[in-house]
Amino acid sequence: DLNGDGIINASELGADGSFDARVALGPDAAVGTVVNVNGTDYTVSATDLTNGYITAAIPVTADGAITIHAQAVDAQGNI
Repeated sequence: DLNGDGIINASELGADGSFDARVALGPDAAVGTVVNVNGTDYTVSATDLTNGYITAAIPVTADGAITIHAQAVDAQGNI
C-alpha cells in the first residue's frame, strides 16, 4: 500500500499482479532464519536484519481482503 490508505489499487501492483509486503522480523531473527510467507520460503540476510523486515511478493488474484501468514523457523528447527 504505497500511499498508506489501507487499500492496494491497480497502480500499486507489479506487472505480475503482486505487491511487496514487508514482514517484520522479531528480536530473535538471525541471518539464515527461514521465514515462510504464504507458502514461499525467504531466508533472512544481513540486509534484512539491518532493515528489520523481509520483503515478500504477495500475489493478488481477486478483489477483497488479502490474508498473509508468516512463520519463522531458526537453524535448530524452532518455530
